[in-house]
Amino acid sequence: MKDDPLTRFEIEHEAALAALARLEGAALALECGEPPERHLDTARSVYGELCTAVRAHNEAEEDVLFDLIGADAPTALFVEEHHMLRRLEEELARAVDAGDAPHRVPPVAREIVALLRGHIQRENEVLFPMARALLGPEGLAVVARRLER
Repeated sequence: MKDDPLTRFEIEHEAALAALARLEGAALALECGEPPERHLDTARSVYGELCTAVRAHNEAEEDVLFDLIGADAPTALFVEEHHMLRRLEEELARAVDAGDAPHRVPPVAREIVALLRGHIQRENEVLFPMARALLGPEGLAVVARRLER
């Protein structure tokens, strides 16, 4: 579909995956004992992206897409994963500012990476195709209008 509004979510997923790759690299470097400051800065930067762009993305999914497809699709799992991500964001914020940050950041970072990569894959491969089929062109046009607000 030419003006498929779900493409916006897929493009945002690509940006999130790039941020996750940076976070994963920082975690690995910290685990390998590299000087921590640059890698902690990366973790802080990714935390900022999680709390702004990724959170806005998740809220748009919940408020617009999930609202429209309702009980016809398994959205409860995705909403729960959004909540889990918010809890992990808080853990990451505490970890990067802790005195033992080089040891506390990697496990939280890896948990975020695993959760969000799997979440994105399920949305791209299962939820979005299902939503396209359920909504059809008319429903997708409603999604597009609501996302413009």
